[in-house]
Amino acid sequence: MKKGTKKGQIERRKHPRRTKKSVAKVGTPTVSAEHCVECGKGLKGEDRALFVEEDVGRIFCSEDCITQHFQADIDLIEKEYFKYRPKDDLSPDEREQFAHLRWITIQEPDEIWQEKRSSGDYRYTLISQFKPGAKSVWCVCICLFLRGEPSFLYMAFPTRSKALVERFRKGKQVEREEIGTEPAPEQDGAEATDGLASGWSQSETLRAEIHRTRDASDIPAEEFGLYENLLEKTLEAPDELWVLESEDDGEPDRYHFIKYFPDEESGPVHYIVVAQESEQSESLEVVEQIPTRNAATAQQFRKGRQELVVDDEDDGGNRTIH
Repeated sequence: MKKGTKKGQIERRKHPRRTKKSVAKVGTPTVSAEHCVECGKGLKGEDRALFVEEDVGRIFCSEDCITQHFQADIDLIEKEYFKYRPKDDLSPDEREQFAHLRWITIQEPDEIWQEKRSSGDYRYTLISQFKPGAKSVWCVCICLFLRGEPSFLYMAFPTRSKALVERFRKGKQVEREEIGTEPAPEQDGAEATDGLASGWSQSETLRAEIHRTRDASDIPAEEFGLYENLLEKTLEAPDELWVLESEDDGEPDRYHFIKYFPDEESGPVHYIVVAQESEQSESLEVVEQIPTRNAATAQQFRKGRQELVVDDEDDGGNRTIH
């Protein structure tokens, strides 16, 4: 079997509160006589110009400069979060369990709050309510928008506290279609960029592709956490392992771990773990984990080169490594 199939070689996703990466769109336009607003680097020739909003039109030269520029704002938001978060709110394990709600909230929020900042741009708070069990869970995502889509994530967190959620309802409530979709401002001799920034966007775009393949009658995404115990079992002893090799040398290969659980209380379930190569060549990073009752959904992850197969899916059978 190829690398990354052992438990110690799998990196679990970090809690969204610690994800402080820009999601600015990336391109390689020709830029003339412009400078990064954070480090002052002059952009010329084939240098990239990165934007995260069009209200002020700040230009950045790298993801690091974007994060550094907004770090003070991130720190203030985190300070407010810790100040008002109840002591009996979700535990670290529960926050990890509900981490996937961030992506659902970013895609289809129940509420969007728009706050005009003194810097001239708008900050958006996206809120969704879920009911995975007897008690509701909210997910809050605070971000900037570019061309009508989230572009920079300051912070995201799940919570059971209605009072904490209320603290982050700031500004006025708006509909998604009300958010401006004008392109980032063009500079003299420059072409505005679009597209998500590398580090964050590859994983998030992949998650969007994954969730588009799911049937509406399948296990609701807000219930995924109830199947969290199947993650390690699938990674340690998958029935199938598929490797989808990237056509671009700069993109990581993708790995699909599939395991069938016929005896779950809720009925037979396929558990699918999608991972990709991390910057450390001997490990994989979990991108998404999906329980499904739909065999057709599992079939869509049988792509690429098959590395491992169990001869009989129902009884665990013999494992064959290709």
